[in-house]
Amino acid sequence: SLRWLLELLDLPRGCGGAFVTGANVANFVGLAAARHAVLARVGWKVEADGLFGAPPITVVVGEEAHPTLIKSLGLLGLGRTRVVRVPVDAQGRMRVDALPKVVGPTIICTQVGNVNTGACDAVAAVRERVGTDAWLHVDGAFGLWARAAPSRAELAHGADSADSWATDAHKWLNVPYDSGLA
Repeated sequence: SLRWLLELLDLPRGCGGAFVTGANVANFVGLAAARHAVLARVGWKVEADGLFGAPPITVVVGEEAHPTLIKSLGLLGLGRTRVVRVPVDAQGRMRVDALPKVVGPTIICTQVGNVNTGACDAVAAVRERVGTDAWLHVDGAFGLWARAAPSRAELAHGADSADSWATDAHKWLNVPYDSGLA
């Protein structure tokens, strides 16, 4: 059940969630919630009024964001090429010192578990730097499960401070591919 999963991953117990068809769709769901929320904060009802004429949304990603995250941004009408790409370190972690100042509706996409190195963005430091003005999303397809292991939980420190999460059960739990969680 969802409650068990929130406890296992040590995420805020009041969260909602969904079982979806993979991390690709989990990112899509989390980013759809983000799009809705950041526009609602400025008085725009995206479901009623669409995106034409909506206030622009700044989307920030690390230079090594997974391609499925970028695909989701395109499908949501947020664009694939207009994202702000933040430089990363040698392990693929987003450089917190290079984050832009948050102005207006903003979604920041962090990564917990770089597909090439396993490195995790410093989610707590990102939240501290941007405050609560931006929606913070975690693409945790590869690494969010570290939170379930006490000896590895520190790798995903601060993920609980995000507003949305995406992960994929098949990466570590030996279940079918169509086992995403948002």
